[in-house]
Amino acid sequence: MPLLLTVVTAVLLTACVGAESGPASGGATPPARPTPTATSSPTPSSARPSSPTTSPTASPTPSTAAEITEAVTQWYEYGGGTAMVSLIEEAEKAQSGRPGEEEEFALVILDFSGLDEALGTARLFGSIPDPKTQKTWSDAIDRLDEGAREVLASAPEGRTFQSPTEAGQALRGWNTFDEGLKSLKKTVARLDRAFGLKPPSDPWEKG
Repeated sequence: MPLLLTVVTAVLLTACVGAESGPASGGATPPARPTPTATSSPTPSSARPSSPTTSPTASPTPSTAAEITEAVTQWYEYGGGTAMVSLIEEAEKAQSGRPGEEEEFALVILDFSGLDEALGTARLFGSIPDPKTQKTWSDAIDRLDEGAREVLASAPEGRTFQSPTEAGQALRGWNTFDEGLKSLKKTVARLDRAFGLKPPSDPWEKG
């Protein structure tokens, strides 16, 4: 997908709701826009070499509290924590061009290039070996990705100004993005509260 775009976005919250429920004013139905082609991030399976004929015995799934704590600590210390911090920082940067609600029109630069790379890295680390933490972590990745793609898809083709319908799509995308940020914050909070794992400095203040 295109990752860097400049667009004048119309922050018309009331008009956006109306535009979603019916055709644009004037009776003309806007032409359907093609779905943007997204560049898929590498998956763990594609990044690893083929498994040998004789596979080593798989490690048992951690079940006791001590085993889960050890497994989560290993995930965090061997790259998971770094991937999480990078995702936080890039998500914060991606919001820097977000228009304020008090502005009727705003010139914004949509730049999700760093976020796209951070999402790919986060996926490569697989799941966190704790169901509750994994739930918020996977939700954060999915919602941030979905929200960013919808915001980018709202950028007008061949024009600078968004239509009310496109502005409404951008608003939905940012709302989804916010849900991803909430899940990411829950992940950080649980890692600290349940396992005593936290970054040396607050990554939210660096974005």
